[in-house]
Amino acid sequence: MKRCNISLVSLVPITYEWNLITNDAHAAGGEQCLAESMQPPDTPNNGLPTILFADVHGYSKLMSKDEKTTSERIVRAVDLISLLVGDYGGEIRNVAGDGILALFKNSSQAVNFAVEMQREFRNDMVWNSQFDPILFRIGINVGKVREDRIGIQGHSINVAARIQAIAEPGGICVTENLIETVKTVKGIKLRSLGRPDLKNIEEEIEVFSIVDESNSNTIIATQPLQRDKELFSASENSIAVLQLQNLSGEPQYVHLCSGITGDIISNLTRFKDLHIIAQRSSSIFEGNKHSPSEIGRELGVRYLVDGGLQRAGNTVRIQVQLMDAKSGRIIWSERFDGDLSEIFDFQDEVTAVIAARLSVEIDAAEVQRQKLTTPNNLQAYGLVLRGKDIFQRLQRESNLHARRLFEQATDVDPLFARSHVGISRALNDAWRFNWADPPEPSLDEAIKQAELAIKLDPGDARGHAALGSACLYKRQHDESLAAYERAIKFNPNDADVLAEMGHSVCVYGDTDRAVELIKRAMSLNPYYPDWYLWHLGEAYFDMCDYDQAILTLNKMHDKTEAYRMLASSNALLGHLDEAQKCAQQLLVTHPEFTLEHWEHVPPDRNPEPRERLMEGLKKAGFK
Repeated sequence: MKRCNISLVSLVPITYEWNLITNDAHAAGGEQCLAESMQPPDTPNNGLPTILFADVHGYSKLMSKDEKTTSERIVRAVDLISLLVGDYGGEIRNVAGDGILALFKNSSQAVNFAVEMQREFRNDMVWNSQFDPILFRIGINVGKVREDRIGIQGHSINVAARIQAIAEPGGICVTENLIETVKTVKGIKLRSLGRPDLKNIEEEIEVFSIVDESNSNTIIATQPLQRDKELFSASENSIAVLQLQNLSGEPQYVHLCSGITGDIISNLTRFKDLHIIAQRSSSIFEGNKHSPSEIGRELGVRYLVDGGLQRAGNTVRIQVQLMDAKSGRIIWSERFDGDLSEIFDFQDEVTAVIAARLSVEIDAAEVQRQKLTTPNNLQAYGLVLRGKDIFQRLQRESNLHARRLFEQATDVDPLFARSHVGISRALNDAWRFNWADPPEPSLDEAIKQAELAIKLDPGDARGHAALGSACLYKRQHDESLAAYERAIKFNPNDADVLAEMGHSVCVYGDTDRAVELIKRAMSLNPYYPDWYLWHLGEAYFDMCDYDQAILTLNKMHDKTEAYRMLASSNALLGHLDEAQKCAQQLLVTHPEFTLEHWEHVPPDRNPEPRERLMEGLKKAGFK
């Protein structure tokens, strides 16, 4: 059985200036309390740093079994941690054998990092099953630390180290002074471990274990627009591929199930004769007890595909079936047994059988195109799946985190086009949301990465769509539209590409076609994400229909990206109180927002809509 080991690329840790004492000062016998230099006085921790202590579980046992391999794996793990710590606002201060000490400016960032780090290594086990897993235990505490000629010291560090020792392998323990911080982190909860005896710690401290309840592929649905019965009726070749069930029960296989499902759907969207529901909408019914007929009616499809994935020793077993949604009758069922390296053959087989059963022709060119998308190294596929998962969160640190994983994928397999698509998308967002300094090189590199993806795989719509998006923000409008036209030629039923193209068409000036494209995307993705509404609201704004823009944007589940246009639309209608409220919310969600930056972001070919947006924002109170 073929096995693969993920290469965690060695990279220099990012260092943040925290005004610590220099080595020269240490030599002179200097000593400094680091509490004040770590955080501003108004932070939740009252200026105290957050201490994270991580240690490899069973390090001695791993070394005794295979010292060389274990050492290499630990070095790669520490290199990855060192890189990601900086992205989450922290800094590694000491590495001793299998132990890592890191300090953070902000406790919520420390907790976020710890959770993501544990998810990273948990998911890494999917692609490294031939080895005993590298499992870290993490302890987090808040308190004073001191640095002298010996190094970083302090009672608070001792506490972090002691509670780390009682964490489960792959787990995280925190002290009671982090309760309020943990409550702000989505997808986790606390379980009290009481006040255990901690070696050489006299005071009683309540310790909590962090329970990670999140399923990073769980979709938060928005309500679909009022359905047109004709638009949403089940056509002859309409189909929804439901999320593969994770029959193994191990959380690290969730992103693998999602990735395989997404690739099957992506393959099917290339067929013009199929009406294929987007993954976001079909994922709504993961694990639900709805009958096939109920799902078919809800999604407006005639056929359903479902199945499950199970890991049995070295074998991956996947069961898939195609059924008639109305009757529940199984039309075709197949079981696939093999190792992970055969996953891509399986995806192509499933796609071919479904298309054949629904009388959709697959020609030789399509078979050859599918071969181009397969990575030479399975590790790259795993890194891209994880990066894609994290990228969707639209946060500065998650953007950096995802980019690191995409970049690692290119190192593992330079010929895998999807990793370059991921880098392009991440850099594009870094430019848009002012997460890069300076911003302009990010957008230039986004275009280069998309062009490289297209060169590697000319028939993959993802690369063309990424180029369309990057060119759009460079205000290369003709190039953007041409790229999107090529993308929908290859994947005419890809809902996300259609919605993105609607945005490109809108800023080009054809708002009627933009609305048409976005609503078509909504028909393919009835539980569409918020950004569909954002683009639709923008089209109405450009039409000067501010009431319809506000109505549309207010349907968004998360209005983070809507506050700019909501503030401007309300201000232009004379609703200044509401405009100012939206402006205040904008600064809460995007504290880095400035008019000076944003006036260069909207890519409208005609400057008039952008000027109206700026006018409204100024009326809402921005200077």
